[in-house]
Amino acid sequence: MRIRRLALVAAATTLPFTLTACGGASVEDFCEQYEAIDQIDDEDADQAKDAFEELADNVPDDAGDDVEEAAKFLAENMPEDGDFEAAVENGDLSEDDAQEFASAAETVQGYGDENCES
Repeated sequence: MRIRRLALVAAATTLPFTLTACGGASVEDFCEQYEAIDQIDDEDADQAKDAFEELADNVPDDAGDDVEEAAKFLAENMPEDGDFEAAVENGDLSEDDAQEFASAAETVQGYGDENCES
């Protein structure tokens, strides 16, 4: 379950509707969790919410408020079953939340791509 893919899904699901203090962890802790999310298979998507919560708990102080807020938003808005697309389609997540999710995923991905070896 790649964060980039989630951002794209989030953005794509909104297209029909519209054309919108850190925990002190180390960069290594963040990267370990960031890469663990990439290893989640679609069949195991129910693990995604817990993985995003772990990611939000492991944002380094030097990542900045934007990354911290984005990671927290992802953790809070990831559906329990991990099926983001279905949550948007059935109205559990609004189009605005889907757009904000896409933006948050891009923010986290940008930090992860810059600081984590893949």
